[in-house]
Amino acid sequence: MTGRHTTSAEWRSHPRFGTAPALTLDNEGVRCTRLVVVAAHPDDESLGAGGLIATAADAGLDVYVVLLTAGEASRYAEPDSTRHTLATMRLAEMERALTHLAPENTLVFLGAPDGLVADSEEAVTRSLVELVGDGSHTLVAAPWRHDGHPDHEAAGRCAAAAARAGGARLVEFPLLGWGFTTPDELAWDRARRLDLDDAVAARKQAAIRAHVSQVRGTEGAVAGAPLPGRVLAHFTGPVEHYLEACLAAAPTRVLDEDAGQSGAAVTVA
Repeated sequence: MTGRHTTSAEWRSHPRFGTAPALTLDNEGVRCTRLVVVAAHPDDESLGAGGLIATAADAGLDVYVVLLTAGEASRYAEPDSTRHTLATMRLAEMERALTHLAPENTLVFLGAPDGLVADSEEAVTRSLVELVGDGSHTLVAAPWRHDGHPDHEAAGRCAAAAARAGGARLVEFPLLGWGFTTPDELAWDRARRLDLDDAVAARKQAAIRAHVSQVRGTEGAVAGAPLPGRVLAHFTGPVEHYLEACLAAAPTRVLDEDAGQSGAAVTVA
């Protein structure tokens, strides 16, 4: 990655933004009855898939949200706070956020260590495989496997393994990826678009705001809010974008040769 941040305005001005095929709530033409959203940290679900969670709930799907960590290792915590204190705060924020999106959701907390999901990948995958089970009627949404954060990428790998094992459909949502990739680097052939009506868009924003420690910071924190305005801007508006995952083989990463050392991902499997 480079220090440059691709702005939301740059994405929205790209001619292919908002033109991808619509994301449908089906798996190989079979209507889904269940949505499983995997989140590495509290707020990932609201930022990346808040509109999808609300849309699926409104359509009558059973909504499961699987949270891998409590986000307890945030460097933005108060100097004298404990990880337990921050974890408790963030878990409560996530529960409040989900009431805006899908009040009847099932929240599953796996308790992996924040920042070290990769070390728990086998156990997390087993839990997800058990939860997904027969995934023929299941849509799984998870962080992009090339998102630039080790926990996000590990979460995506675990979700891909579970979806592959159960025959579920997997779509991936970028989080950090919106900032370090550019519109010309995105694999638009894999992109899927979810249009949000005004009510769903408002519920998504309410869910994001419920993560107070992330959007406003905490009193006495050593730094500002973890999610500054330029980051939040990627998650406003009437559309969400996902990447359709190919689960026939293990994921590969293809880099733009012109990107040099940036590590920008241009294709996702």
